[in-house]
Amino acid sequence: LVAAFSSIASTRSRLEELQSNYSQRLASLRDGLNQTLQHCGRPCDSVSLDGLAFSANFSMIPSVEQQLEALRDVSGSNIEANLE
Repeated sequence: LVAAFSSIASTRSRLEELQSNYSQRLASLRDGLNQTLQHCGRPCDSVSLDGLAFSANFSMIPSVEQQLEALRDVSGSNIEANLE
């Protein structure tokens, strides 16, 4: 169970890190596209990137830090001695 919670926590963290990296790259790409449209001039006047958005929502992946900490506390305690 500890391994599963650790995996969820590290996966969520990695996804958020990747999202941040890709968001920066995609923003740069959008800026480049806007510059291209501006250089294109009149033929591209009707093209708009206003609705172009790059995003991901990882909020559905639960934070399990509290449960992970509780499991660490239990596994680090001497529960057998306390039960005797």
